[in-house]
Amino acid sequence: MPYTADNIEITIASGTAILATDYGTSGTGFSLAHAQIAKVSWGDDSTTYRASETYPFPVKIYGITGTTIPISGTVSGTGDFYVRTNPTIPLIVKGSTFTSDAPVGISGSIQGISGGQAVAVSGSVSVSNNLGVYGISGATAIAVTGGRHLDSSTDSVYVYGDVGISGGFQLVAADDSVSVYGPGGSTYIEANLNVAGSALGVSGDALKVAVTNAGFTFSVSLSSTVGVTNDAVDNALRVQGLSGGTPVTIQGSLAGGAVEIGAYTAVPVGVCGSVTIDDTDIIDEIDSLKTNIGTVATNAGYALDILNLINASGNGAKVVVSSITKPNRLYHDQKTLTTTPISLGTQTLRTGVTLKSLASNTVDIYIGNSAAVSLSTGYVLSPGETLFLELSTISGIFARTSSGTATITAIGT
Repeated sequence: MPYTADNIEITIASGTAILATDYGTSGTGFSLAHAQIAKVSWGDDSTTYRASETYPFPVKIYGITGTTIPISGTVSGTGDFYVRTNPTIPLIVKGSTFTSDAPVGISGSIQGISGGQAVAVSGSVSVSNNLGVYGISGATAIAVTGGRHLDSSTDSVYVYGDVGISGGFQLVAADDSVSVYGPGGSTYIEANLNVAGSALGVSGDALKVAVTNAGFTFSVSLSSTVGVTNDAVDNALRVQGLSGGTPVTIQGSLAGGAVEIGAYTAVPVGVCGSVTIDDTDIIDEIDSLKTNIGTVATNAGYALDILNLINASGNGAKVVVSSITKPNRLYHDQKTLTTTPISLGTQTLRTGVTLKSLASNTVDIYIGNSAAVSLSTGYVLSPGETLFLELSTISGIFARTSSGTATITAIGT
């Protein structure tokens, strides 16, 4: 029974070997047979190369002498392709409209080979799109007729030396324009103005003018309101009258024309001449003060009695308190404290305030007089403890916790 599987197993003395084959492939002169799969190598009598991408199998095409080798289909490949011909036989490149050595139409750019032979062109040559023409230094100028006119938006014409126009050519104001530029391509022309041989001076972009003749007058139109201002507060505007002349009168917008004066520092003020006070309250207060001073001055015993009270035995003058006005409003508050010191409020006090740490607190509270109170400087208020402080305001009391949060209550008048 024939072996019909691919690959043939061969038994040899030391074991078995597998010979790669394909069974049952179709071909000329054989069927139902094994076709051996083989690798191709090539070389000469001294070196052999296995055919691969590195060492491809070389192929040369030879034809019969005097005949051409027919090639059909698409010919493609990689690398450089060289087309050579016999020096005595021209190489013809056929275009799409080839008729007996007709020229080949070319589109796109044509680039020559450095050092190669120039290509002769005969017949008519047309150029489309923009064409730049460059002359050769020292050569004869090229005469150009027709074409387009110069356009000021795209063309620049530079003229050096003497310029003259002759013949029938004339500039027409409606169609032609001429721009003149100064040195360096600037859009202005430098010029020196002279009067009797002396150059006129300038200051910035203004022409300096000196008036030397006497007896002239000016006509100046001013607004009905003319103001003078200074540029900043630090640069004060100074007003000075004529020495020995008429003084400068300054009138303000306050009552009676008074001038309001403000300054960053105290302004020394001196008063001379007679000063009249017409305020009734001030006059009444001065009259009362004069009466009381006169009584003390004419009764020296009053002053002696006051001195005896102050020098009495003990610490200072004796004081008898007959009654105290009690506050009629109660102040109370609660605040949650953290480790960041805060002020307990802004309430004004008359008799003081009592502070208490809630019994439910689990950490100590520290009391101080500023936001800098710390665990090492504050007064410790443990949970459930109270503290009374006699102050005029609660804003000077700051509190914080040792850790976590705690609630402090306050009550006072």
